[in-house]
Amino acid sequence: MILHFLLNKPAQMLRRHAARLGLALLVAAGLIAFPYTLAPNGLSPSRAEAGFFSHELEVFNEVLELVAEKYVYPPDYRKLFGGVMEGMLATVPENQLKVEDHNDGKTLTHGSDKLTYHLGFSRQDNLNATQKVFRFLLKHFPEEVKEAKLETNAIHGIMSSLDAYSLYMDPEEFENSMRDTEGQYGGLGMVITMEDLKLTILKTMKNSPAERAGLLPGDIITHVDGEELKEMQIQELAAKLRGYPDTQVNIQTLRPKTGEKKRHTLTREIINIESVQFKWLPDNTAYIKISSFSKQTNDQLEEALEEGRKRGMKAVILDLRYNPGGLLNQSVLVASHFLEQGRLIVYTRGRHVRDSQEYDAVYEESLPKTPLAVLINHHSASASEIVAGSLRDSGKAILIGENTYGKGSVQTIFKMSDGSGLRLTTSKYFTPSGIDITLQGITPEILIERDLPPEPGETALSSEPEPRKETLPPDILRVKESEIQQYLKDQGISPDRELDSQVHLARFVLKNSRPAKSHTLARARELVRQMHY
Repeated sequence: MILHFLLNKPAQMLRRHAARLGLALLVAAGLIAFPYTLAPNGLSPSRAEAGFFSHELEVFNEVLELVAEKYVYPPDYRKLFGGVMEGMLATVPENQLKVEDHNDGKTLTHGSDKLTYHLGFSRQDNLNATQKVFRFLLKHFPEEVKEAKLETNAIHGIMSSLDAYSLYMDPEEFENSMRDTEGQYGGLGMVITMEDLKLTILKTMKNSPAERAGLLPGDIITHVDGEELKEMQIQELAAKLRGYPDTQVNIQTLRPKTGEKKRHTLTREIINIESVQFKWLPDNTAYIKISSFSKQTNDQLEEALEEGRKRGMKAVILDLRYNPGGLLNQSVLVASHFLEQGRLIVYTRGRHVRDSQEYDAVYEESLPKTPLAVLINHHSASASEIVAGSLRDSGKAILIGENTYGKGSVQTIFKMSDGSGLRLTTSKYFTPSGIDITLQGITPEILIERDLPPEPGETALSSEPEPRKETLPPDILRVKESEIQQYLKDQGISPDRELDSQVHLARFVLKNSRPAKSHTLARARELVRQMHY
């Protein structure tokens, strides 16, 4: 999912070479990554205009206007207002309102008072029906149904009729989101997990507040600011631990190995995540793993590539597996390192001209002739798919792994008059050859078929997406995990967590490769033939 801020003035959306603009930072919300892309630094989301029914329902009208004008698809008003009605009716206590369904509406009965409404494809007619239901519910349930809750449920009803990535945020949620995206997120520098219903530290980051406090993997967090963490979920704990930089949080931990209990006062800091890992492999091959596309990713990649150049790099393995995406401008910059300047990387299309943009490779000095393999899997999404798709379409890289997730939508953030916010899908993005990433994802040229149990740690990640039903290209190369493992065993190679079997496969594919992708593919076909026992 790619996301923009819309400006107060007429939107100046990113255009060709827009990657040269400074963009705001993506950070994980809590401890779970939600990838998106932001507009230029220092610019605020737009405000919508108010004016529906009354002052109290102005936010509903703002959201409706934005959906009507800016949503990527023309709204289906019958479906949309159906969601609105369901949202409002959900505020009524159970069994206190009789609801009878009709083909195009419902009849509401409370005592001797009845109201029948019908929904069609006219926005104005449906607005009138909404107003009647709104007043009916307030009249008969003045104690149970609060106006603010009724309006909020109506807004959520609008959003329920849209795509999965469009979202309404109340003022507190929106403030937290803005704090994250503006780079004002302060954390403690640790990763937590749930083990045996206990919130446990999985690891601490180098030189972080958590590390300096002496916290260790395996420590259990039992209290935060004096509150015992009974039946608390990870997301709730993450919300308590994060906050503005230079603010303090008190935690209590239990070390199971010794039974020791400790209290710690930690000061939150900006946590910079190392999103790029570099390893030097045999045959002068640089292995570069990118875990997300955050503000520092391209700078870290440049350091890795410079190290590779110093060592005489002859080939690159770019690992985008389990990368949920991130900043659009970072994906453009990353792909630019391997493409000729001016080469199209990705383009977006929406209902309005301003939502249709093109993004080109920006570097004069790049590595267009260095053999390149890109590793992808079902969890490679959004910005990862932009990089993989552009490098494949250009004929630059050979893709190895699994079909990607297929997250190809662009979101825009809007601020409402009451401080709440709206994340709305306003366009979709496509690879240079016109592939709709949302519909198809990115298909590798060497498809790895899983026939072995998951590696340790994989089951802790989000559940596997459903396999895609698309027809694979007839010339795709298929190889089973077990076949790769057996081939490597015959070569005297033992894969591990750091350098698994797919990394070694990519290394063999690139060995002695020439810049021409046809040569790399020919070598890949021969390797796969040898693996088919």
